[in-house]
Amino acid sequence: MAAKCTLFAFSLKPKKKTPPELSQTLPLPVVDAASGEPLPIEAIFTGYTIDVVNPVDIRLLCLNGGFGQGMLSRAFPVCMTNARDATRKRKRHLPASTQDPSAGMIEEPLCLFLEEAFFLMHMLNMLCLKDTRGNTISVAQAFAKFRTVKRNFLACYCAYLYLKSKNWIIKSGIKFGGDFVIYVKGPQFYHASYIVLIQEVFDGAEMQSSAIDGLDFQGFNRIAETTGKDLLFLEVHYPSALDLSDDAACLERVKDVHVAETFTKHHNYLAARNQV
Repeated sequence: MAAKCTLFAFSLKPKKKTPPELSQTLPLPVVDAASGEPLPIEAIFTGYTIDVVNPVDIRLLCLNGGFGQGMLSRAFPVCMTNARDATRKRKRHLPASTQDPSAGMIEEPLCLFLEEAFFLMHMLNMLCLKDTRGNTISVAQAFAKFRTVKRNFLACYCAYLYLKSKNWIIKSGIKFGGDFVIYVKGPQFYHASYIVLIQEVFDGAEMQSSAIDGLDFQGFNRIAETTGKDLLFLEVHYPSALDLSDDAACLERVKDVHVAETFTKHHNYLAARNQV
C-alpha cells in the first residue's frame, strides 16, 4: 500500500504554467490583523447560486481556500488574472452597460456553490448573505433555503466538511456527473484528483434516493478514466434518531453525522495529499 501511495503521489503532474498572481495561496481566508476577527464578505443569493461582486472579496476567497468560480471563466474571474484577451472574448456575452471601455475589463462575479457558501457562514462566520432585495439571510434561513434548492444538501455539506478537514480544495463536480471534484492545492496547480460521489445512509441502510447501480457505476468509472481521475465514494451516516425533515434538528446535529470513504482503486488518497 505504501508503494502505491508513493506512486500515486508522484504521478500528480503540475500544470505547465501557473499565473504568478495565483501562486501565493493559503488554506483558509485570513482574519483581520487588527481585530483578529474574520474579514466580512457580502454575497447575494440569487435563488440558486451565491454571487460575490466585490473584487477585494473575490481575491480574498480565491487565494485563501480556493473558493468559488468565475461566472464566465473556466476557473478564476477576470479580476484575478487580468486576462485582457479573455475579457475581449467575453464582451460579446454581456450587454454594453456592463462593460468599462476605459478599464478594458468587465465585471465578473465569483459564484460560490451552496456548500462552500454555507461553510463560510456556518463555520467561519465571515459571509454575510443577502437576497436580491437586500435582506440579510441568517444561517438557519440559509440552511432551509439550500435544502429546498438541493435535495441532498445536508449530505453534501457534511461531506464537504469532511473533505475540507483533510485540506482538499473542493469544487462542484456537476461537469463530471459527480457531487464534487477535489484538488491538491488548487486548480491552478493540478488537475482534479478525484470525482466524489455521495451516498446517504440512515439507520444502517443506504437511502434509495442516493443508490448507485451497476450501470451508473460503469458510467462514472468511464468518465473518471477518460478524464484522468479516480472515484471516491463518501457514505454519509445519519444518526438513527435524527428527523431529516426538521431543518433545525439537522443543523444542530451536523457534528453527529459520520462520513466513511470507499475507493474503487487501492490508493490512499490522504497519504497522497500529504506527500505533495
